[in-house]
Amino acid sequence: MESSRHAPFGVPSRIRRGYVAASSADLASTSLGLRREGVSENSVFVVTGEGYSDSRAWLITDLGGLVLVGCVWFAARNAHRVDERWLRRPFRSLGVVYFSPWSNMGIAVTPIHALSLALALVALRLVAAANNLLVYASGISPMGTPMKVIGAETSPLAGFAVVGFACLVTLAVVLLPAASRIIRSWRASGHTDDAT
Repeated sequence: MESSRHAPFGVPSRIRRGYVAASSADLASTSLGLRREGVSENSVFVVTGEGYSDSRAWLITDLGGLVLVGCVWFAARNAHRVDERWLRRPFRSLGVVYFSPWSNMGIAVTPIHALSLALALVALRLVAAANNLLVYASGISPMGTPMKVIGAETSPLAGFAVVGFACLVTLAVVLLPAASRIIRSWRASGHTDDAT
């Protein structure tokens, strides 16, 4: 499915494999953390009337994988269209306002943002796995506690969404330089799609 033209140095494959490994660590550590007395899963998407649903967790993981593959594909396909100034200063690309990722203004930055989001999805699964291991070892949940506090004032879905989204956005912003470096390496090696 990936040609060498769209898979420079195997980066998209490594990102995808990283997501599978990080997701596996997250889901395995979730099962481990749930063994601790008094612990419950905060993701409303993977809880049923009987409790935690491993099959739902894998379904959510698969959906996240589709988003990740789409983001990486979009970034690789449009890397040649990114404006060099945003590659040099990726944090400043956040100031570009656009309504369509394919507009002239948008396409100059969206491949960086898409690749950064893909990297953030991997990192988020690793953060979740670390959180789960901390829950198992000590009962402390840096992610779960704010989810429960917000959820108590609003709804469990709102608590999960606010904390999860805040973590994802923070990681995506932090990973902008990494995404920029990857895109620059693609362009330097000629491994981008020059078709418009």
